[in-house]
Amino acid sequence: MMNKIKPYHIWFAFSIITLTVVGIVSLKFPFRGDERHIVETIRLFANNFNFETIKDYPEVTPPFFFMFYALWAKIFSASTESLRILTLIISFIAWQLVYFLFQLFVKKKSHALLLSLLVVINPYFFGTSIFVFTDMLTIMLSLVAVISYLKNKFFLFIIFSTLAILCRQYAVIIPMSVILFSLLNYKRDKLNNRNYIIGSFLTFLPLLILFVFWKNISPATGIEKWIVPNSSFYNIDYINTYITFSVIYIFPLIILFFKKIELSFSSLLSALVFTIILSLFPVKTSMATLEFTDYKTVGFIHQVFVEFLGDESLWLKIILVFFLLVGCYINIELLKRFYQYIKTKSFDKKLIFTLLWVLFLLIMPFSYQVWEKYLTMILPFLILSIYLVLYSNEKHFTNL
Repeated sequence: MMNKIKPYHIWFAFSIITLTVVGIVSLKFPFRGDERHIVETIRLFANNFNFETIKDYPEVTPPFFFMFYALWAKIFSASTESLRILTLIISFIAWQLVYFLFQLFVKKKSHALLLSLLVVINPYFFGTSIFVFTDMLTIMLSLVAVISYLKNKFFLFIIFSTLAILCRQYAVIIPMSVILFSLLNYKRDKLNNRNYIIGSFLTFLPLLILFVFWKNISPATGIEKWIVPNSSFYNIDYINTYITFSVIYIFPLIILFFKKIELSFSSLLSALVFTIILSLFPVKTSMATLEFTDYKTVGFIHQVFVEFLGDESLWLKIILVFFLLVGCYINIELLKRFYQYIKTKSFDKKLIFTLLWVLFLLIMPFSYQVWEKYLTMILPFLILSIYLVLYSNEKHFTNL
């Protein structure tokens, strides 16, 4: 007698079928966005696989992604189709890790499926699942790093956190979150928390060594080619942007579990205050985007709003402020719940998801560019943190 089909079997089959179809349809598509120069840099590494290439190459992101893809190119082929096949393989692993992360905490497997689907239907998540961008490898490594921490796999956490950082600098939010949580939880388990604090600092070392060789935060050629400074060193409008558009990407979660939402007047009032403050720093396109592309928006959803409502129109401003208000409310509720756990000393590793999101919001404004796509890395963790608040009675999720 055949075993009963489990939810993971459904997810596995969905992943295989979807990515296979996407691969067949998209494998020979022309270059998309930054894909052309990324492929060119991969070929540079493949043809010059040495330390001199690492010291200077025409990108602003760390070298592991290019080295990893270059190794594939040397073994198989440096053709665009070959590199996209590697992306599909990485994406399949990442999709499975998304489901694995959710099922670690969510008892209702149907909910784990829905949450996983919400992550992968994001147009940017979907696009980075086939095209040769740095995002999907970063996402996969980040998921392994966070899951390794949750499962107390110390050395795997160090390895994959380091590799994630060596793909995209903003992955530093992973060890930073672990450091903060370990400090908060230090008295409960001094030895384990001390190990994770030290281990987390070790994950920064390879990137810091590269900074020394580069004499900057990126290779000289990459900085000269791509960096266009914004008007300010710390771009508060990025916080507005990521809060606003994160709400749009997780809106199905809010609708699906609307009955679980209990409105708080104090949180709503606080959200209104923060909305007014952040509205002083409205959503706007970075100087780099304006310099190097034809885009005058911060991404896909923003572009849709502009096309339908009109650029700088009153309706556009109203809808962006509305989503910002919802986002501020959600974030205040997340922080309130986080504070309640800390206050009652109810430490649990699920708090790491809120820390990851908050640090994402605080770190990203240092970047020279703002883009909706950058939410893809943090999306699984944000969705899970909100879900766990909605089901904070702990009847619907598990503890590690």
